Amino acid sequence: MRRRSLTRAMLAGFVATLAMTFLGFAAGRLGMPFLNWAKTIGQSTGGAMAGYFLFFVGGVLLALIYVALFHERLPGSSWKRGLFFAFVMWLATGAALAPLFGMGFFMGSVVMALGTLMTYMLYGGVLGYLYDA
Repeated sequence: MRRRSLTRAMLAGFVATLAMTFLGFAAGRLGMPFLNWAKTIGQSTGGAMAGYFLFFVGGVLLALIYVALFHERLPGSSWKRGLFFAFVMWLATGAALAPLFGMGFFMGSVVMALGTLMTYMLYGGVLGYLYDA
């Protein structure tokens, strides 16, 4: 990966994670379900600040994985590629990661799974769009 694309990927990942976080806050205020990964990670690591830091680091790392392994191999426009990547991440999260954190298969409910899918789709769309912008 070239230096410019590495920097671009990291910035796109940070902004996409920020957008995902803001959507999660808005969803929580509106009474909509979503999975607050930063809070969940914070409970495992000893605090909210550590949780948010690790959440953003994870968002940037996932952006680097997207660029290195998926971006050039997926068809369609940039934001559609990001959506596809986010959907695959959501499937992996629901099937493997959520049960590891004790939330059950696909976050334990259809409503929670769909709310989480909404935040993932925002992350992926923003990531794909910004990386190619």
